[in-house]
Amino acid sequence: MPSTRRSGRLSGVRITYANDELESNSADETSKTPRNKGKEQVLDDYSDEEFQAPPGEEEEDDDSEDDSSQNEDAATENDAEGGEVGAALEVNKGSRRRHKAPKISQPRSTQKRQPGGTLALTGEETHSRGTWNPLEQVGKSVHLQATFGLDERDILAILYARDRWSRGIDSTFPTRVSLDEAQSLQDYKYGSTFGAEPDDLKRETSRGWDWYYSDHFGTRPRDWQRVESIPEREARQTFMPAPQGGMHTVLLGPANNQKGFTLDQYDVLNFGDAWGEARGRRTTDQTQPEKHKKKRQGWIINLGQRVQCAAWAPNQTGLHQYLAVAAPITNVQKEVYPDPLKDHAAPAFRPSPPYPCALQLWSFKADKGDSITKTIDMSFTPKLRLALCTDWGDLRRMAWCPIPREPRDEDDTDAYKDIGLLAGVYSDGYVRVISVKISRDPNKADYYRVHSPVFQAKPPSTVCTCVTWLSTSDIAVGCANGFVAVWSIAPLSVQPQSGSKISSLPYVYHPIHSTYILNIASAFPTYPHLVVTTSMDGETRLSSLADCEKDVVDATRMRVGSPHLTYSPWLQSFISSDENDFVRLLTLRRFYTTTAVARLPSTISALATSSSWHPNVLLGCTGGSVIATNPLRRLLHAKEKQWQQTWFSHTWARGEEPRSSGTSRFYDGYRAESISLLRNMMGDRKLINGTMVITIYEEQTHITTLSWNPNQSCAGWASAGLGCGLLRVEDLAM
Repeated sequence: MPSTRRSGRLSGVRITYANDELESNSADETSKTPRNKGKEQVLDDYSDEEFQAPPGEEEEDDDSEDDSSQNEDAATENDAEGGEVGAALEVNKGSRRRHKAPKISQPRSTQKRQPGGTLALTGEETHSRGTWNPLEQVGKSVHLQATFGLDERDILAILYARDRWSRGIDSTFPTRVSLDEAQSLQDYKYGSTFGAEPDDLKRETSRGWDWYYSDHFGTRPRDWQRVESIPEREARQTFMPAPQGGMHTVLLGPANNQKGFTLDQYDVLNFGDAWGEARGRRTTDQTQPEKHKKKRQGWIINLGQRVQCAAWAPNQTGLHQYLAVAAPITNVQKEVYPDPLKDHAAPAFRPSPPYPCALQLWSFKADKGDSITKTIDMSFTPKLRLALCTDWGDLRRMAWCPIPREPRDEDDTDAYKDIGLLAGVYSDGYVRVISVKISRDPNKADYYRVHSPVFQAKPPSTVCTCVTWLSTSDIAVGCANGFVAVWSIAPLSVQPQSGSKISSLPYVYHPIHSTYILNIASAFPTYPHLVVTTSMDGETRLSSLADCEKDVVDATRMRVGSPHLTYSPWLQSFISSDENDFVRLLTLRRFYTTTAVARLPSTISALATSSSWHPNVLLGCTGGSVIATNPLRRLLHAKEKQWQQTWFSHTWARGEEPRSSGTSRFYDGYRAESISLLRNMMGDRKLINGTMVITIYEEQTHITTLSWNPNQSCAGWASAGLGCGLLRVEDLAM
């Protein structure tokens, strides 16, 4: 049996032999000191030295001087004997022993602060950062100043948002009560303008549009656009997607009792027919006909092809609302157009052939009511009011000019109603601005072929990829070579032959990234000169157009670039996505840090442009789900629970027939849920046996585009475009 292993340390006092008398005396005195007692005494001395006195200072108690005077005689005797160890362990009866403790590492102490929250620095210390450290535990007032700035305009703007949208009922979808209170609560002067000067915004809505109505060059810019009316048959056969030959089946309604509908191309479906009537919603007035309101109300339109982009027209104060939609033609239709640059570069970095494309403008109507917030009038079937046909390639991005325009006398004398200016990026590499006008007859649909727009431009040796508005006459464009170009569409010179504006050089053309720019957004209306760009190299960068060399801030770099980006004036932050299906918030004052505000079940594929009437965010993913959340409470208080709610979930399946458009199933009625925003947590739905997996969904299942209605009366309206060609419009205000 093997012997028990024992420690090799000696339990007793180690015996030493020395010839020197002094060493032997000191060793004897040392051996008389108990081992444990000496340790306790040393620890007691350390506690007196280290935990009672502040770091860097030596504090002595009242009897320290007596101890030092009594120890002088003993120290003199020990020096005479030459016994340094004996002097260190000499016990003086009736007095406290003081030992010089060895220098050990101290725990980090809390730094002192001034009453305002700033660090109390001594004369020798310096402060290298321009803002407070957000990782430190600070008060709420200091947190607001560190996040939104010290200027009263920024603080009052976020207080204005907090008073309206920090309630728990608005955690996911906006409510009608909060939307209707927009004009009754105090605006703090800068709240309704989001920190901008009210006089400046008012001047921009009036004098900012003088260039558009001016006839200084003989013709007004609003008349520069040249269009030609074409037959409806030609527009549908050439510029719109060709029918795929089969009906599209749609299943929706309650989960246990869904109904099936079939839609042909450009058919419109009221999906409220699949739901029962809502309780307590009938009209009690005997003079009016009884109205039956369904539990869910909205429209589904079959465009027949993947919805590339969609955006609601701003500055519409009437009952009619307009939604601009673009759906590219099919690949079979594109085969007849040769591509001479096919073998020269990747499709994203070169101009495409002149594919035909049509910009469709659909009309919806709001229901009359006494409240500010309107619902959708389900008795009015949506109609196609305008189709602008072009041969400039696919329309990849579109952006309406968001600046309001005060009505003028010229608007009433025009035979057509002016909807607004629409900037678009086409696959031939150009950025173009189109003036969208429709007939004043609500039952008429116009089909035009656009020969020349109000403005068009293209950077040298590259193509445009994304666009955003800076003012009524300035647009910023991202390019495939990493440059950002800024053009002014205000009149500088005019071609005498056609009257259209000459494509001038950009007055800002600067390299921001080293490769393809995926998206660009401006901090309008507070700081329109600040733009954020995302690139294929994973960089997200905030730049000032006043000085692109010095005024640059980088966010955390990702391994995969994000094509989704928008600025929310309510949050004073940019909203984007990351590589792990999280939605991140990039505050303007703390752009170098990110805050996770939502988590999606699959890869993010769509992000709605932020609304100027509520801070709620709408997100779509490749799995077919659309998520809504309000990041304001988490932005103000980092420990608040974050809630999100699913608008609907969509799934597409192939049909039995070869030319069938397939079958789409919708699920509605999801509850709000509190989510965890921790990364790499146990039980992650994407971890299977310790391996990260990603699910690949059908392209027709994807959510391709989302859009909030930017008008106050219909701020709760939202649209969602799907990969299978369906377009869903619904009022989400609760």
